[in-house]
Amino acid sequence: MELVKVALVAMAGLGSTWVARTTTDALFGPPAATVRATALAQAAPGAPGGATTPAPDPAPAASPPAVPQLTPEEMAEELRRAQAELAGKPGGDPEEFRATRPLAADLAIALPSDM
Repeated sequence: MELVKVALVAMAGLGSTWVARTTTDALFGPPAATVRATALAQAAPGAPGGATTPAPDPAPAASPPAVPQLTPEEMAEELRRAQAELAGKPGGDPEEFRATRPLAADLAIALPSDM
């Protein structure tokens, strides 16, 4: 008996959904996505009767920037240069930073005593 009750409630829910969809479609027209999908399904390319395909979107997706193609010799040179930089050959040890003027954190400021 419980199964019958569940089935009746499910059918009532589906029925009310169908009634609501039919009513809103009759009053306001079908949703735009449904109209577009129906038009695409009906308008086959080259179909007789003047059927046309919809225009493409005005803003196409941005394509990634073109990557220059390197020859094997250029790739080997890039690899050698990167390995030399990692090994520390071109610059040796980095120099210690010495400020030519006082940094903002080194400036003394007067603060009230209650802070």
